[in-house]
Amino acid sequence: MTKGAELAGVSKGTVSKALKSGRLSYAEKTDNGYLIDTSELFRVFPPKQPETVEPARPETDKGNVETLIETGGLRREIELLREQLRDRDGVVDDLRRRLDQSDEERREAQARVIGLLAGPGPTESKRGFFGRLFGRTD
Repeated sequence: MTKGAELAGVSKGTVSKALKSGRLSYAEKTDNGYLIDTSELFRVFPPKQPETVEPARPETDKGNVETLIETGGLRREIELLREQLRDRDGVVDDLRRRLDQSDEERREAQARVIGLLAGPGPTESKRGFFGRLFGRTD
């Protein structure tokens, strides 16, 4: 478990808790400890990438201008992405409204169909075909 903790870059206690909770599985438990597959260890605790440090660039007039251009381009890109998000939010709202309206129309249509299938209500008299056709009452 100590070796696994070192590989994963976490403490031994963290690995132990993961084993006890079942979040991390082991291949075998021996007298010396747990045998944990490396891929299983890295599935639960992804290996940390070494941090890279960019070399410092000397500031020149040209560098400042390039940075300003990059910053302006990034700001424009952010603005465009925000605009796309607003458009997408509008589409989502419209689709939700249409779905709600469609659900209501479906409920109304179902109620009409059920009413038609149920037949005439008990208050209607049972008249014959000609009685209904010529409007005669019984």
